[in-house]
Amino acid sequence: MKIISSEQVEAACRLIAQRIKAQSPEGYTLAAVSRGGLMPTALVAHYLNCKDILFIRLSSYDSAKERSQIIDTTTDKIPDKPDTYIIDDICDSGETLRYLRQKYPHAQIITLINKNPDIKPDFAVLTEPQGLWINFPWEPEDRE
Repeated sequence: MKIISSEQVEAACRLIAQRIKAQSPEGYTLAAVSRGGLMPTALVAHYLNCKDILFIRLSSYDSAKERSQIIDTTTDKIPDKPDTYIIDDICDSGETLRYLRQKYPHAQIITLINKNPDIKPDFAVLTEPQGLWINFPWEPEDRE
C-alpha cells in the first residue's frame, strides 16, 4: 500500500490548475467524477477561483465481486468540448476512463494517478504500478 499525503495531493492539484489555466485561458468547465474525483476537483476549483463544478456520477455494478458494467446516473449536462476537464483521482482498471472517453471524446480527462499502462488520461500527475493499493488522505487508512 502507498499512502498519498495531503501535500502530494495539493501539489498535484496545483499542477492541474496551472495546466487548465494555460490550455484554456478564456474559460473552461470542471467536472468531478463522483466519488474519487470530488476532493481533487474541489482543490483545483479553489486554485482556479472557479465556483462551478459539474458532477459525473458513475458506479460499477458488482456481481460476485466482478465488475460487469458501469451505471451512469449523471444528471448534470457535461459539455463534450476540449475546454471541459473531467477530473478523477485514479485510473486503475481503466473502465471508468474508457467509459468517459466514449461518452466525452472531446473533453480532457485528468487523474492524479495513472496505474494503467494500456489506457491513459490526457494528463496524470503521477504514475504508479498496477497492483499497488493507493490510499488518499480522504480515505480510511485501514482500507484495502
